[in-house]
Amino acid sequence: MNNRDSIAVISVLVGLLLMTACSSQPGRNYTETGLQETLETEILPDTSKMFTYRLRLPDGAVPSHIRVVQGNSRAMPAGAGIEINRTTSRRLLENTGYVVENLGYCRTGFFTLDQRVSRYHLWLKGECREGATAEDIERFGRENTLTVPTAPR
Repeated sequence: MNNRDSIAVISVLVGLLLMTACSSQPGRNYTETGLQETLETEILPDTSKMFTYRLRLPDGAVPSHIRVVQGNSRAMPAGAGIEINRTTSRRLLENTGYVVENLGYCRTGFFTLDQRVSRYHLWLKGECREGATAEDIERFGRENTLTVPTAPR
């Protein structure tokens, strides 16, 4: 393979990489559904960094006539909430990872402690892998609820 062929191959690979990077934004699921994103943080006295990441419909947006229906998801009002399917838990985990990393709360990842998924409220409770520093306590406080900024398009 000569230099010219090498440059051509590298150009194609870079182009494919750029197309892939621009066509997807990992960890940013459900951002155009109208759900509110929050991150509730709590730093414990032993420096454990706990959090609950939430995606939920705004107060008053859940239809008042919602009732439990056995096996028929079509009974839900059209356009309300999100569709729950086999990828919902994975997408919630991706969102959580994106938010805790980009807000600087968990620098080395996190453990999932619990999660719940419904059409109107998704949440994941976790613990960062690293302990809190003095800077973390100063920045986030002992307990705080952060509104997650909307991702740029």
